[in-house]
Amino acid sequence: MGIFVKSAGMVSLVMKKVCLIGSFRFYREMLEVKEILESSGLKCFAPVPSKWRDPNDPSKFLANLPPEEELIKDAYQAVLTCFKKIDDCDLIYIINKGGYVGKNTLIDIGYAFARNKPIYALEPIDDLAVMSLVKAVISPIQLVELLSHTDK
Repeated sequence: MGIFVKSAGMVSLVMKKVCLIGSFRFYREMLEVKEILESSGLKCFAPVPSKWRDPNDPSKFLANLPPEEELIKDAYQAVLTCFKKIDDCDLIYIINKGGYVGKNTLIDIGYAFARNKPIYALEPIDDLAVMSLVKAVISPIQLVELLSHTDK
């Protein structure tokens, strides 16, 4: 996959914090990308599944869930935690195999855009409005290369 860059103002590798966002469907891939970026010297944050998710498949919930009220509180805290990570990072990288962006990822993208964070994606997003917020569609290795050769 080639690099698709919409603007010249990129971030520098000197900025070492990357926030990974995406569906828990792709959690294994997210952890693989995290490892690639960290081995290249970048600091990388990935979401942590809640205690109510299956540890072997975080895209699924466990069988014995608490009352909905407790799940809502847990989800609210997860959203706030992700917002904090976005605030603390220099750029956002969407792990979106097949172009999939779920509801929570969409919330994160909107928040990151409102906070003026550069947003990159693993694959194109089929929704043009959402795709218009993405600076580049790029692989993890290409992201590292791009960050090592450009300044903000």
